[in-house]
Order: sequence, then C-alpha cells, then structure tokens
Amino acid sequence: MPLAGFAGRLYGKHAGAAPRILLLHGFTGDARDWGLWPEHAPAALAIDLPGHGASPDPTGGFADEIGRLLAALPPSIERLVGYSLGGRIALSLIAAAPARLSGATILSAHPGLDNAQQRRERRRDDQHWIGLLQTQGINAFVDAWERQPLFATQAGLPAAVLHAQRQRRLAQRAEGLARNLACFGLAEMPATWTALKHWPGHLHWLAGALDAKFVAIAKQMNNMRPRTHVQIVPDAGHNLLLEAPKIVQRCHAH
Repeated sequence: MPLAGFAGRLYGKHAGAAPRILLLHGFTGDARDWGLWPEHAPAALAIDLPGHGASPDPTGGFADEIGRLLAALPPSIERLVGYSLGGRIALSLIAAAPARLSGATILSAHPGLDNAQQRRERRRDDQHWIGLLQTQGINAFVDAWERQPLFATQAGLPAAVLHAQRQRRLAQRAEGLARNLACFGLAEMPATWTALKHWPGHLHWLAGALDAKFVAIAKQMNNMRPRTHVQIVPDAGHNLLLEAPKIVQRCHAH
C-alpha cells in the first residue's frame, strides 16, 4: 500500500493485510533501514522521508509537512516507530493528532527544544551542514557527518554494515538532504513535551546506554510521563537500528 507523495516499502505480515504501523527512518537513511523488521511482525509501511531516497523534497514548513504526512496516512495506520529524525516526526504527528494514533516506539529522538537560545544555536549548526551540502556536495558532507562523536560507538560494527550505511548515504541527493534539514531540523520543530504528557497512547522510548544525551532525554521523559516505557539498551550508542537490531526486533516481534 503506497503512501501518496512518498516512496516506501512494506515489511512484516503484509500479504493481504493493510499496514498497521508506519516506520520512519533517520536523517540520511531511507525505507530500507527497516529491513530488520521481523517477518512475522504486524504489517508495517516504511517510507522515504521528504528529501530522502525516492521521495520528493519538502516544499513547505515543518507544520505544513507534518500536516501533509498526516493527511496521507492510510486509515489502517495506528502505531508509529521512528528513529532519530523519524522519531521526531513521529512525536510531531502524535502532537498534531493525538486521537489518531494509539502507540509509538521512539528510538534515540528529541521531543523538541523549549529554549530560544538553544534553538538559535541549533539553527546555526544546521546551517553549517546545509552549507556543506550545497557548496561541497554529498561526498564531503558524508565524510564530515560520519566523523561526529555521536557515531563513534559504531566503530566496532562489521565493516560490511558500515559500508552499506555509507553507500546509502552517498546515494542521497545533496539538495534533498539540505531541504530536509532546513524544514525538519530540530530548531524548526515545535516542542512536543506537553502534548506527550497528556497523550493517552502507549509510548515505548529507547536510548542506547552509550548515548548520554539521549539517555538523559529518555529519563526526562520518564520523569514527566511516568507511564512511558523507557528502555536503556546496554552497550549501544545512538543508532539502535545498527547497534542493537535484535532489541528493536524483539520490541515488535508480535
């Protein structure tokens, strides 16, 4: 079942079944990142986010694009699973339409900045990456992106896994990533903390134990919303899809 305006692919028990779950990848990824989805798990639809893979670039602002995605969701979609950027988009969909969705699994994501100074600083950081994409192209960007301390915990992963991730990044369009970052960057995202506090749905929140910033966010979410199921994954960093795939699979095996 395609999603109007987005490229995507189906995973899980989808033979004759409408997908119940929407899978949202991280920045520089695409729908194939969810190839770990268990074959016997509920039917799930993974999409290429705007500016990624075969999906068109975003054309509006953050709220416009969230509204476009929400309007395109098939009626069967009731749960969201999102990693990093995809997690932020999932949280924003919940905030925009809390009665529409019954559950979400969030991997290494930020609920949004409340502090104006932090927004200004983050926007400056994002402009650096946008400038790099627009002036030096995808190869220089990927080289710099992969050198970030955030990804240092991936050093011990098999070479084939890292190579596949790098090739997927290099296959992206520089302008598509730049437009995505300008639209969906953390500085552009309205904070979702308050909306999540009052949302009645089931929220499963995961962070890698080696990813200190996102462990702190997970604990902050748990303090604000004690009914949240927070799971700190041992010996893993930011990208749980690569660093702890079996944990992610077990979360959705049935």
